[in-house]
Amino acid sequence: MKHSDKRREALRLSNLIDKALNAKDAMSISKVITLIEEDPGKLRKYFDRLFTGNSSSFVIGITGAPGVGKSSLINHMIKVLRKRGFSVAVVAVDPSSPYSGGSFLGNRVRVRTLDERTFFRSMSTPPEEPLPWKAVLTMEFLCTVGFDYVLIEHPGAGQVNVKIMDLVDAVVVILQPLMGDDIQALKAGIMEIGDVYVLNKSDLPQTELFAMQLKLALEGVKRNGWVPPIIRTNSINGDGVEGVVEAINDFLSYARDTGLLDARRRRRREIETVEIARTLIKEVYDNFLKTAPEARRVINEVLEGGRDFLTGAYELYEMFLNYLRKM
Repeated sequence: MKHSDKRREALRLSNLIDKALNAKDAMSISKVITLIEEDPGKLRKYFDRLFTGNSSSFVIGITGAPGVGKSSLINHMIKVLRKRGFSVAVVAVDPSSPYSGGSFLGNRVRVRTLDERTFFRSMSTPPEEPLPWKAVLTMEFLCTVGFDYVLIEHPGAGQVNVKIMDLVDAVVVILQPLMGDDIQALKAGIMEIGDVYVLNKSDLPQTELFAMQLKLALEGVKRNGWVPPIIRTNSINGDGVEGVVEAINDFLSYARDTGLLDARRRRRREIETVEIARTLIKEVYDNFLKTAPEARRVINEVLEGGRDFLTGAYELYEMFLNYLRKM
């Protein structure tokens, strides 16, 4: 690229970022997020503008099993927050198929309460990566833009899938009656991550029984003294959603007053710094495996029985260190 072309491209990019951050132009915000998704490294010159964060923006993780009504509930939450004068951005993460790689992104169909002070973005993620770093960077960028609330719709939570807890200010766990083995559902890691619990579809049979089981499961659970409340909702007609917003704000006030909010945000910064570096290192290693003929040779010798896999692994490790030294 010629010097003049580079200068024009830099000016175009700077103007785009200005419109996103200063004018809060939805199209410009969307274009910046596309660049983040494609290759955040291309924006490195602007990191100190795009990812400064905003202490007055609250990041809320909305998680729960597929089908419990996360997207519909978010739709009603946007209505409540907008009625109170707050701006809202949503990052909805859908798992992609492990076979086709496709993702339905159906949350975009159900979230319809959007106006000039709202923003919505869907993202797909591999099944093994419940909250991709492109979504985390997008979340941080939307905080820098200055949205009052940034809602992260998370594809689910289980015993190991609790990453969202370390990356948001508050976690809302959505459950519903008749989930199959309800007791087992309560054991699946979700009792450890929620700051607010929502019992959705509360018009379904067995709601009272499930509510009692949930209350028993939460006995003794505290977050720095905070006892997670249980809010009943109906995401079809919006019943109870005002209570969800109130519970979230009560928790945020408590977390701010007790220092928990600051501790979580420090933890988030540490995880982002360390784990994004780890991701970059992995990308270099993956490229080494694809491009270095000696790496393929070692792998083939292991497959053909010429050496054991552990010896092969150590040889790859040593080759990779040499590869790094030559970079």
